[in-house]
Amino acid sequence: MATRTKLTPFARLLLFLLFLVPLAYGGALYLQGKDPIAEVKGMMGGASSSSSSKSSSSTYDPQQEIEKLKKENRELKQKVKELEAKIKTQESDSSSRQKWGN
Repeated sequence: MATRTKLTPFARLLLFLLFLVPLAYGGALYLQGKDPIAEVKGMMGGASSSSSSKSSSSTYDPQQEIEKLKKENRELKQKVKELEAKIKTQESDSSSRQKWGN
C-alpha cells in the first residue's frame, strides 16, 4: 500500500488562505454593491466598465491646477499681512506699557 502524504499545519494554513482570502474579498465587494469579477479584472489590467468611464471623465488640467495654486497663494499672502499687522499692534501696545526693570 502507498503511504498518504501528510500536510504540515503551515501548508494547511496556506491552502486555507489561498481559498479564503479571495472568497472574503469577493464577498466584501458584493456586499458593497460592486461586481467582484469586474474589480478583479480591473486590478489585473483588464477593461472594466466602471473604471473606464471614471478615467475618461476626469482628466488632468494643468491650467486649472495653476489657477487653484495662484488663488491659494494670494489667500496665504493676505493672511500673512493680516498676522504681521496684528503682531505690530501687539508690539506697539506692549511698548507703551511700563516694562519690568526700567
